[in-house]
Amino acid sequence: MTDIKPSDVRGATMGLLARREHSRYEILVKLTRRFGDNPKLFEQEVGKLTDEGLQSDRRLAEAFIRARTNRGRGPVKIKMELRAKQVDDEIISIALEECGVDFTVLAQSVAVRKFGGELCEVADMETLDMETLDIKTKARISRFMQQRGFSYDHISSLY
Repeated sequence: MTDIKPSDVRGATMGLLARREHSRYEILVKLTRRFGDNPKLFEQEVGKLTDEGLQSDRRLAEAFIRARTNRGRGPVKIKMELRAKQVDDEIISIALEECGVDFTVLAQSVAVRKFGGELCEVADMETLDMETLDIKTKARISRFMQQRGFSYDHISSLY
């Protein structure tokens, strides 16, 4: 087996980052999968890229939040997915605060898109008519919204 050169590790990491943002943890896992176990070298090279500003967990969190909110995902699910990528909780919180998304409004738009006929009066799509829904329908809507990652506060704002 040949020795792994730092330039090989840097090139592989740059290739990963050219495709999309990756967390530090994701890069280390992928490098280990590709080159075998050499954590010291991997940490060193990824650290250099982080210092150069080429890899950033903060930038990953911002891009990830933007992509997930465009798909109608709530903050609970987004946090969970970012934690799985080993992004620090403080970075996640800051990115969620600065993303500029009103999750209550997002929850309403997701609910209207999915359950529009059941939620809104035909004449006025902006007016939610939740009082006329039965308990089973409300429970179904609530489960759906929970699976999408919205908190109880966001879901209760629908009612």
